[in-house]
Amino acid sequence: MIKNNKGFMLAEVVIVSAVLITTLVSLYAGFAKVYKAYEERSSFFDTDSIYALKSIEDTLIDEGLFNNIINEINTSNYVSYLAENLTDDSYINSYLKELLGNYNIEYFYITKYDSESLTTIIESDDNNIIFNDFLKYLQKNLTFDNNYNYIFLSKTKDGRFAYLRVL
Repeated sequence: MIKNNKGFMLAEVVIVSAVLITTLVSLYAGFAKVYKAYEERSSFFDTDSIYALKSIEDTLIDEGLFNNIINEINTSNYVSYLAENLTDDSYINSYLKELLGNYNIEYFYITKYDSESLTTIIESDDNNIIFNDFLKYLQKNLTFDNNYNYIFLSKTKDGRFAYLRVL
């Protein structure tokens, strides 16, 4: 006598397929979150740029120029440096230009460590949408406490960003 198990086998296939699809969808959702966080981290927190900003900070302090920049920040709320604008032949400008070139930095800002200063930069440059998105991200995710006074912000030529908080 031959048993007819075709209906039972169909039910097994449907149940196994549902479990497998649910597992694959949950794995995809988990990896998508991790990948998005990785992409955000790699573009918004470029390690080479952070190192370059620390070198710039150390150079400005060692050469005694950081106090001049602080005075300028107190009057204009931020200071910006573009690689192509560092044309004078002073030691500091040639060093900064070489450092920006070595780390592929297009420009960097020095500003007060508060949300209003970031807003000032956003409002001053409406053309740079991606950098403004980075600044809005910082406004949303940084805690602006009194432990830091200034922040260095940079953008590389290939679209990566970094920031460094300064005491």
